[in-house]
Amino acid sequence: MRAGRRDSKASFYSKSSTRGDYNESTDVWTTKAFDARGSVQYAGGDAILSNEEKFYSGVIFFTMRYRSDVVETMRLLIDDIWYRITYLEEIGRKVDLKLSLSKINE
Repeated sequence: MRAGRRDSKASFYSKSSTRGDYNESTDVWTTKAFDARGSVQYAGGDAILSNEEKFYSGVIFFTMRYRSDVVETMRLLIDDIWYRITYLEEIGRKVDLKLSLSKINE
């Protein structure tokens, strides 16, 4: 991939667990792991009506340089929208990494 096409910035956040008042475990993504540049391709989306409330889903592909510390439990922040990683694909021999992301409706 040409470097000029990596025009989007993504912030990667690691998962950590916290304990609540009743000793229940809650997953949070407050620890910023790193930032990366890459290209975004929009793959589609949908709007679902549930309990008279509309939920929007979006699927995108984010292609970046290969990093071994990217795992599927991370969350990404791209243009003030949160995404979860649904699939990791290595392109070439550790040259690039293509992430399938789905929008988080929370």
